[in-house]
Amino acid sequence: MKILWLAATPCGSVRRYSGKTIAGGWLISLEDEFKKRKDIELHVAYLSKNKEENFLFEGVHYYPICIDQSKYKLFRLLQVRRSETTLEKIAFPQIQKCINIVKPEVIHVHGTEGLLGIVHNTTNNIPVVFSIQGLIGPIKEKYFSGIPQNIAYKKDKFIDIVKGEGIKRIYESFCYKAEREKIYLNNAKYIFGRTIWDKYCTLALNPRRKYYIVNEILRPEFYSCHWKGFVSNKKIKIVSTISGGIYKGFETVLKSARILKQYSNIDFEWHIIGYSSDSKWVKICESITNIKSTHCNIVFHGRIIANEISKILIDSDIYVHVSHIENSPNSVCEAMLVGMPVIASFAGGTCSILEHEKEGILYQDGDPYILSGSIINLIQHPDLAKEYANNAYKRASLRHDKNKIVEEVIDGYKNIIFDFKAK
Repeated sequence: MKILWLAATPCGSVRRYSGKTIAGGWLISLEDEFKKRKDIELHVAYLSKNKEENFLFEGVHYYPICIDQSKYKLFRLLQVRRSETTLEKIAFPQIQKCINIVKPEVIHVHGTEGLLGIVHNTTNNIPVVFSIQGLIGPIKEKYFSGIPQNIAYKKDKFIDIVKGEGIKRIYESFCYKAEREKIYLNNAKYIFGRTIWDKYCTLALNPRRKYYIVNEILRPEFYSCHWKGFVSNKKIKIVSTISGGIYKGFETVLKSARILKQYSNIDFEWHIIGYSSDSKWVKICESITNIKSTHCNIVFHGRIIANEISKILIDSDIYVHVSHIENSPNSVCEAMLVGMPVIASFAGGTCSILEHEKEGILYQDGDPYILSGSIINLIQHPDLAKEYANNAYKRASLRHDKNKIVEEVIDGYKNIIFDFKAK
């Protein structure tokens, strides 16, 4: 079976230059499993800032799609829509050329938020399936949940505004991508998803689409380590992985940490993976809440590789997810897979991956009081925390079984090919 992936990242080919990967690890994990299959011929087209020739690496054919954005900075400064449409026009013929070279049986687009979804305009004789990662349109509705829009705009630095990287400009780009995504999904015939959130959001935008449940393979580091255990008579280590923008909920961390510091006698540290202390979003949230991270026992690790993340997780006591909206956050799945207690915001698709008061705790996003109380409850009841952790591990082990997921994907491809030919 000849499959063409369209991805924003170079997938496994990143190993040509370095063995370290931070973004797109789950996609590399699936690719690694595909390499073991003799019945799959995998081709990957990916977005590249540099002009490169097509190449073969570790049995996979790669097709770099060059979109050198540095040439179009003026467009980004002047008008978001013009910048995005310019990049689409650059990518479109390259995608067409790639399809003509590969002649795949299925085109698999990883994500709906980027420009690669324009592939739905390139072919009528090859089925296209979209994997849902996040959904820009629904996320847009919660974009300023933690911090009011007018206040957020006031926190923009002049240099960021000049560079076209201010919050207002980022949000305008987000809005454009949300409208573009609606077009993609309204035209999509086939969808790979995994939560009740992406199932019903895509159904709302396209009642005609066919939906297949396909879970994600996590990075290998999280299959091979296990939580060391909850001990409540030491310094408590809370950990959160946070990336991206203003809706990721760092202000909830600040507010919750202050509550714990002021009203409990718990000796704790709150470790943040993904942000550094000088991160733009950290500074904005500190300014708006008037809470300093240094006053609330918050420790920053920045962006680190999977092996370093796994070591922090197994040495921590509780994983806390604070985003205001997500589909199925891999950080929560990874924490469940290493078998540690998890507290996650009840937002988007988290209720599909974690059962409340059985595999962890779900709380209303943005509420620092119930989050703080949930943390204290697990600290006061270590046996309950262990029970949640064990149940979470069992659920995650089944959900993220590599062989099972590979079969889900391949069965999805086969069903799509059959359905497409039958029409």
